[in-house]
Amino acid sequence: MRYFHVDVFCKGAFTGNGLTVMILEEFLTREKMQIIAKEFKQFETIFLVRLGEKDFQARIFTVEEELDFAGHPILGAAAVIHQAYFMEDKKIEISFRLNKKVVQVESKKEEGGFKCFMNQGKVEFMKRIDENCYMELIEPLNLGQENLSKEFPLEVVSTGLPYLLVPVVSGLEKAKIKTEDYEQVLANIGAKFVYIFDVNEIEGRTWDSRGLVEDVATGSAAGPVGAYLYKYKVFLESEVILLRQGRFLERDSEIVINKKKQTDEMIVSGQVCIVAEGKVKI
Repeated sequence: MRYFHVDVFCKGAFTGNGLTVMILEEFLTREKMQIIAKEFKQFETIFLVRLGEKDFQARIFTVEEELDFAGHPILGAAAVIHQAYFMEDKKIEISFRLNKKVVQVESKKEEGGFKCFMNQGKVEFMKRIDENCYMELIEPLNLGQENLSKEFPLEVVSTGLPYLLVPVVSGLEKAKIKTEDYEQVLANIGAKFVYIFDVNEIEGRTWDSRGLVEDVATGSAAGPVGAYLYKYKVFLESEVILLRQGRFLERDSEIVINKKKQTDEMIVSGQVCIVAEGKVKI
């Protein structure tokens, strides 16, 4: 089985968010794919099966579980497909069939790598949090009321994975998940993960819901964050948003976000570098 190691939302090789991409003839059992994801120890591993010329089925695993949607694995997979099958083409469009949605990605060949654009579709604003509930949500994040923005609410937003968005004006550097049961806290409000972002610096952080592993760059959160910033007029809908992440892990990452005016679909893009490839034997 062929595998590729790629860096997504990067400024060059060995920056951005690492990813393992596996190309298969057919999917392995869920248990075997989970074992492979644990072996590579990336935040996510994506498994691909080709259905048509530019049509792929994809399954995405963290080291703990399978996800229905994630951002940087799909962008990284698009660059791998471009290199593996269509290297003569300067630009291609690919369909990824996930567990619960189909995602369209455009990949453009550039010097030193690729630039990939993912259409995350329309955003869903699922739940605006009552201010009386703020402390029970932010205290386990090592934050207080003084860190929150007074202008912008906590809200659950999704383009495929529901995030609790926590806008702050300070305290991003000290933020962390302090409690082991935060996953249940999030589930109680209909969220899968939390994303904390500084509304002035446009910089964010997130972790697995037990707070054990911080993510370097989170494409699945970028669409919701961008939609939120447009909704509350931090940016005009004609403006492009640059979201930074990974500074606290010394893996600076840049996620580009914009909105299709005609359809209200969120577009998330970034640079991708392929840094290694090989074979897995099972």
